[in-house]
Amino acid sequence: MLQKVEINILLIDVIKQIPKYAKFLKELCVHKRKKMKGEVELGGIVSSLTRNEVVARLKLTLPKKCRDPRIFFVPCIIGECAFADAMLDLGASINVMPTSIYISLNFGDLEPIGSVVQPLGVLEDVLVQVNELIFPIDFYVLDMEDETSGKGPTLILGRPFL
Repeated sequence: MLQKVEINILLIDVIKQIPKYAKFLKELCVHKRKKMKGEVELGGIVSSLTRNEVVARLKLTLPKKCRDPRIFFVPCIIGECAFADAMLDLGASINVMPTSIYISLNFGDLEPIGSVVQPLGVLEDVLVQVNELIFPIDFYVLDMEDETSGKGPTLILGRPFL
């Protein structure tokens, strides 16, 4: 009777619920080159807990490899201004705002900073809304050229935002 029972639970949900399995699967992934007796390698992950028919089902559901998008854009709101395409840069160590956006937001004076690039200053604790979430973010305001793509100036959100 139990042989005909099917369970439709995502593997990741099962792993989250049982920490011992998570640790065991992590060890299997780390040591994936060392195959033990009776195990089947599936997409670089060693699967020793499943039978052959389950392994065959897993092969059909493996996701396709996608190319790296390199740049992410998120919509956000600062005050009354909405930005449809604030750029997320994983390599940036600061958040950058063009002077034109700073002037249009009318936030007041900037904090002076000492830097080789000579930004105009830093704008601290700006509330940035992404969907329902609101984050306080520091922006370095730079005197830089606006984009020539016609979209207008944009924000660069770096690692401090993430």
